[in-house]
Amino acid sequence: MRDYNRRKGKYILPIAVFHQVLWQVRDYYRMRAEADAILEESAPPPDGMPHGDPSPDGVFNKATKRMEMMYYVDLIDSELEKIPAEYRRGVWNNIQYRQAFPNDAGRATYSRYKQYFLYRLAERQNLI
Repeated sequence: MRDYNRRKGKYILPIAVFHQVLWQVRDYYRMRAEADAILEESAPPPDGMPHGDPSPDGVFNKATKRMEMMYYVDLIDSELEKIPAEYRRGVWNNIQYRQAFPNDAGRATYSRYKQYFLYRLAERQNLI
């Protein structure tokens, strides 16, 4: 299924920005899982041999990486909340799983909310 970028209306995105934001949303579950996995990581057990630490600020680097991932996850969550509840699942399933929009409303309505969602994400990341 092809990803359609609207060419008319208020929320027009350049093609590169459209695809960048679209794939950030599709990467949502991986980012969330990786951010949660960082919390559960621990140092490997010592084997009795001296080893140099490749990064003296290992905890800081992990915390920074997690903070960056959670920034995008929280951004996606907050922008998804701005879509009316009855259209949220249809827009989410269309982006994540490439499913067709449900028949409970017009395709143009779902398409408009999808484009609004992606436009607001790009806007909040200063991509446009």
